[in-house]
Amino acid sequence: MLLIDAYNVLHTTMPPALAGLDAAGLCLALARTPWREQSIKVVCDGQPGPLGLLDSPTDAVELLYSGVNRTADAVIIDHVNHHTAPRRLTVVSSDHEIRKAARRRRATTWTSEQFIHQLVEALRQGNHPTVGPEKPTGTLDDAQTRNWLKAFGYKPEDNTST
Repeated sequence: MLLIDAYNVLHTTMPPALAGLDAAGLCLALARTPWREQSIKVVCDGQPGPLGLLDSPTDAVELLYSGVNRTADAVIIDHVNHHTAPRRLTVVSSDHEIRKAARRRRATTWTSEQFIHQLVEALRQGNHPTVGPEKPTGTLDDAQTRNWLKAFGYKPEDNTST
């Protein structure tokens, strides 16, 4: 199993091929690597925003949110502590507490920088030139338009002409 501290990874200096990577892009990139053959969990802090991604955009990767009163670090450490085969677990984070918990259970650990290097190599070997999600095409339906307007704080009464 590959267990990834999403925001820790996403806030690492990225090579140009991964510039602008977000949680969805990370999930899609992972799905294009040999790691897709194993269980992959990407753990994010908090909960998705009003227009945020609720689930992973691919079945190959599980996207988890820690929830309101818990950190992703706590969720990851809990997974490490309760994993039935920790030696088969690879934990990706540069957080010292997470890495310490993983080493205590004899799991493999990678810093975020090491993981990014491994990810770039895995994508390069698989000949996958793009790693981010494709740009959406088409138009928004009425519900999507209302959600965007609400997210940006637009109120119809603000648009009155005199």
